Amino acid sequence: MKTIVVATDFSSGAAHAADFAVQLAKAQQAAVVLVHAFHFWPTNPADAGVDAVIGTKAVRDVCQREINHLVRTLREQHGTDVPIRTVVEEGYAMPVIQRVAQDEKADLLVMSTVGSAPQSAQLMGSLSTSMVTETEVPLLLIPPTASYASLSNVVLSIDLTSPTDAVALDTAIRFARQFNCVVNLLCIHEEPTNLQVRARATHIRDLLAHVPHTLSILTGEDVYDNLMKFAHANKANLIMMLPQKHNWFRSLFVEGNTERMARLTDIPLLAIV
Repeated sequence: MKTIVVATDFSSGAAHAADFAVQLAKAQQAAVVLVHAFHFWPTNPADAGVDAVIGTKAVRDVCQREINHLVRTLREQHGTDVPIRTVVEEGYAMPVIQRVAQDEKADLLVMSTVGSAPQSAQLMGSLSTSMVTETEVPLLLIPPTASYASLSNVVLSIDLTSPTDAVALDTAIRFARQFNCVVNLLCIHEEPTNLQVRARATHIRDLLAHVPHTLSILTGEDVYDNLMKFAHANKANLIMMLPQKHNWFRSLFVEGNTERMARLTDIPLLAIV
């Protein structure tokens, strides 16, 4: 792992995620890029007494000071071993974050599960929840209550109702090797004794042959409840999921399992694409 991009809106949750990311970068000998997107749109520049260009520069300067303050705080807490760079761009948050992650060739994108409105995030989701289905970079979501710990004990949730995305699974295995962790493979299915389900589980175990792992197949329909209970029972410090792509129409009415987990989890969640 070489580069970790961290999105911040300067909220306490985002600062906590940045703190987590720097500690992870230190363990992985990676660099951190902090990115902040601002959107300046005066309703009427003439009423404000300034033109839009000057107003935009003023907002950018304020944002740059805020992100520089965050960098100083992180270095005071964790030293200067981790290279930290900053990017402040005008624009809507999601496309700016996506573009920076692509430009920086990020190995990992880190965001807080909540931003400036943590209460509404649990009820309706947040930018990070929406990013689950849009990101092209593995997305690590940090809940505000999650403390950094060595990612040595991971739960990997696999949906066996359909063939597993081979590229995403390969990325999950690569992360497991980088973290040098034990992978607790969890499959939730209504018919755990189904021969096709068993065959798919065995195939995944074969792919994990060189990674220390366990396999559990649980009966049930509610992925969130089963997954959280299993993760807590196994004292997991990371949950990995492989979100499935849904068409835009379905996404209007149906919340995916990974999106729901992102909204409610109290354990760091790595969504792998």
